[in-house]
Amino acid sequence: MKKVLFLFLIFVNFSIAQVLNIAVSANAGFALKEVVKEFQKKYKNIKINLIVSSSGKLASQILNGAPYDVFLSADMYYPQILYENKVAKTKPKVYAYGVLVLWSFKIKNLNINSLKTAKKIAIANPKIAPYGKRALEAIHFFKMYKDVKSKLVLGESVSQVNQYIIKKLVDLGFTSKSSIFAYAKKGYWIEIDKNTYSPIEQGIVLISDKKEAKEFFDFVLSEKSKQIFKNYGYEINGK
Repeated sequence: MKKVLFLFLIFVNFSIAQVLNIAVSANAGFALKEVVKEFQKKYKNIKINLIVSSSGKLASQILNGAPYDVFLSADMYYPQILYENKVAKTKPKVYAYGVLVLWSFKIKNLNINSLKTAKKIAIANPKIAPYGKRALEAIHFFKMYKDVKSKLVLGESVSQVNQYIIKKLVDLGFTSKSSIFAYAKKGYWIEIDKNTYSPIEQGIVLISDKKEAKEFFDFVLSEKSKQIFKNYGYEINGK
């Protein structure tokens, strides 16, 4: 009888556990895993599935009915589109500010002029990835686009760009500062002057009506989560 009761309690506990599907832009994947760990200390019965990809691709999936509960983008543009199309339940809010960096495992004395001597340069696809768009802005600011256009290797997201850099398939690449922190600051890297590209305001929106989704949404915006993002190289409140 006790065994039957025990199995019944396990079944009940399992059946009431909620599953949340969280769509997150590639640059924030590592930091969000830490946020999830902290969240689940408080909400033990909520399982989190992270779907990591480029912001544009995730937004397109959501517009086409993908069953995501919360969306964390690398900008405010895609969350705003979801809100204007009445797919998002909340107005977009900034959860962190990203920082653009140049990263290499080949060039030790890295600087912006390394773009001229490099043979292959990785950036995330600017059509679907905000960090790729900001990389192009910086390249144009330094008036180097004509010099580097033929050298550009496009990755679907920051994650793919990182793999190109780490595996030395390219000489260098533009990525997020959070990626550098996620990989223990390996390789050689420099921050790109913030005056050379638009601010990377990373936005979050609530997609579903689930109570648990709102709890996760609020937790991402909490002081505890802000500290985690800061530990991964993000800026909070633009600082």
